[in-house]
Amino acid sequence: MPLHSARAAALLAWVNSTKVCTDPLDDLSQLQDCSVFLRIINKIHRSEEGESMLEQPLPERISFICGFLQKHCKHKSAAENLVSAQNLQEGEELALAKVAVLLLYHTSMSCKSPGDWNEFDYKTQVELASILKFVLDNEESLNENLEMFLQRKGEHQALALCASSSSSSSSEEHSPLLSLPHRREVRFLELQKIASSSGANSMLPGSPSSPMGDVMQTPQFQLRRLKKQLAVERENREELEVELAESCKLITEKEAQITMMQQRIDRLALLNEKQAADQPEPKEMEDLREKNE
Repeated sequence: MPLHSARAAALLAWVNSTKVCTDPLDDLSQLQDCSVFLRIINKIHRSEEGESMLEQPLPERISFICGFLQKHCKHKSAAENLVSAQNLQEGEELALAKVAVLLLYHTSMSCKSPGDWNEFDYKTQVELASILKFVLDNEESLNENLEMFLQRKGEHQALALCASSSSSSSSEEHSPLLSLPHRREVRFLELQKIASSSGANSMLPGSPSSPMGDVMQTPQFQLRRLKKQLAVERENREELEVELAESCKLITEKEAQITMMQQRIDRLALLNEKQAADQPEPKEMEDLREKNE
């Protein structure tokens, strides 16, 4: 089954927005050498960890990417089964789309402001928001559901409908296109939003809301982001504790070596003094002493 065209286009638009490619990509199949994924990973972590992998053969690149996804996925076993290295090596578009989805998700967790997504047109934001919301809702069962989601055709999710129909209360009341269930969904979504005076002030009456902003302001997303940040801080603390333990061990070993060397020096000094005391005076020294006496 082919990929959902709108979702594939939205993922491609997001990949192009990372500015890691000299020229914009036109198709997901252009990602099959995995070099773009490596550059995105470097950009996410502000490091050149994967830069050396660009010179490696494709299997090594894929292994690095899968390792990254396993490390940063909530459930490592799920990430391991979710992305098939064999399918990536064969350039399967579904596998490439899965990697793009997971990288999009991790990037959104480090995004500081919903305004960072305003570079996308509204329809693209709707698709990206639906992808992000799907991952949030299905973290426990991505293996079973992600393929179907990426290939499914038909209506957008309720979230996308809510976002696209969000407008001023007066326009809602007079619009014949909005049914009662849709209005209930809009109200429910608004109840989910975290109060933000700055966000509220930026929304002009009658203007459509930001779909990505709607998702990123929900308690579900904020809680997941905090959990991810705590996990990162915990991992950093554990790494620092390991480094500290290794440093303390090294210092202890050096101190033991210094103590042993000092003891050897002291023993050599005592031995030297003893040898000097036990050594008989030369005959010339005895003759001189006798003459002086």
